[in-house]
Amino acid sequence: MSTTIATGTSEPLPPADRLRQEMRTIRRELGQDVEELVEQAEQLMDWRYYVRRYPWATVGVAALLGYFVVPQRIVTLPTDEHTLSKLADRLPIHVKPSEPKKSSLLGWLVSMSTGMALRAASAYLSQQVGKVMAQQTSPQPAEVHHG
Repeated sequence: MSTTIATGTSEPLPPADRLRQEMRTIRRELGQDVEELVEQAEQLMDWRYYVRRYPWATVGVAALLGYFVVPQRIVTLPTDEHTLSKLADRLPIHVKPSEPKKSSLLGWLVSMSTGMALRAASAYLSQQVGKVMAQQTSPQPAEVHHG
């Protein structure tokens, strides 16, 4: 059985050549897909995207953050002796001896596991960000064709 390569005629390509051609097409499309994915990820990480896309929601979030960030107005009370004694007479004062807080084994375990989980998540996130940054700064390798 002889193998011939199609030269523009209607002869079908041999399976190996057809496979090589399909692999070249897949490599080319995969590179484009990865570029699009990186562009979309960069867009989702940009806060300006959300401001343009959801302006009213952004205003609402900013107002809510401003409400919680701005401290409340400080109320000043007169500190003269007469006013303080009147205030003390109006307020019932009950003194209870404070009991030392008991720590339980379960509370300690939950606290430790939460701390470990947060550290692990932080390390993972840092590692992923480092990989993305390294990929963006490293030169893209040239495409290698075997055939």
